[in-house]
Amino acid sequence: MTTFAVIGFPLDHTLSPTFHNYLFDRLGLDARYRALETTPGELGKVAQQLRDGELSGINITRPHKSAFLTYLDRIAPEALPVGAVNCVAMDRGELVGYNTDLAGLTYALTGANFPIAGSRVLLLGAGGAARAALTVLRQQGAAQICVAGRRVVSVQQFIGSFPRDGGVTTLKAEQLDAALDTTPYQLIINATPVGLWPQTDAAVLVEDQLHRGQTVLDMVYHPENTLLLQRAKAQGGRIIPGLEMFIGQGLASLRHWFPGVLAHDNGVGNIPSDFQVSALKTVLLTALENHATETQPARLSADRP
Repeated sequence: MTTFAVIGFPLDHTLSPTFHNYLFDRLGLDARYRALETTPGELGKVAQQLRDGELSGINITRPHKSAFLTYLDRIAPEALPVGAVNCVAMDRGELVGYNTDLAGLTYALTGANFPIAGSRVLLLGAGGAARAALTVLRQQGAAQICVAGRRVVSVQQFIGSFPRDGGVTTLKAEQLDAALDTTPYQLIINATPVGLWPQTDAAVLVEDQLHRGQTVLDMVYHPENTLLLQRAKAQGGRIIPGLEMFIGQGLASLRHWFPGVLAHDNGVGNIPSDFQVSALKTVLLTALENHATETQPARLSADRP
């Protein structure tokens, strides 16, 4: 049996063990997945576990996505513009880092039939998740992207860190506050943690800033229907829960660890035709409702199965 894990600190709301153990069982894979709470000082131990075969692959969440780069032998090309990885696989004895945020966002928007090319997008946040989103939006030809954050100077620095590649996308920075006019934008992406459980009574935009016909994607997946999405729906907008992106990210990880197990199109893992996505969602939603996952976080020093 092979063992996979998600590492981060803390790991009190991860759905990854629920997701992957369900898929491993459904696909007949002799593998298990666990949550492994890991402090920054323990990253080297995790890297060694991968090289020794104790772990066959990992996902990485906060705060280690950039810090783990130093332990890799190779970084996949799609992860280079993001400057962070959240999936590591072994390839011919090398540790290879990937960023599945790109595949996850593409999966969610494709599933909602939202055409990125030529669109006007409001991106909320200027952190790692926003960096992945901006990379995807530029690659797929968004016409205009406005990045909004609490500090305009930080947003301008964020935008300036991207290369000027002569693409079709125009970029601008705005202040994220109650005065922000979102009317020009067809797609709004929340790449901040605002609204994440247990602070579920918070939203990054007020109701009057959301409009009929807009598509709103919230990267927060716990809870499924964040206050932001509730407000968008009440205003006549179309919503894309973060759970859709989470599923796309998980499928992309599975494709890196088990090449050929999942069919894929344009780099996005798709569940085989006989697999019901609705069944997977039911399992994930049940875990969210229980505020728990199939595997509780373990300390790195704990006995391993």
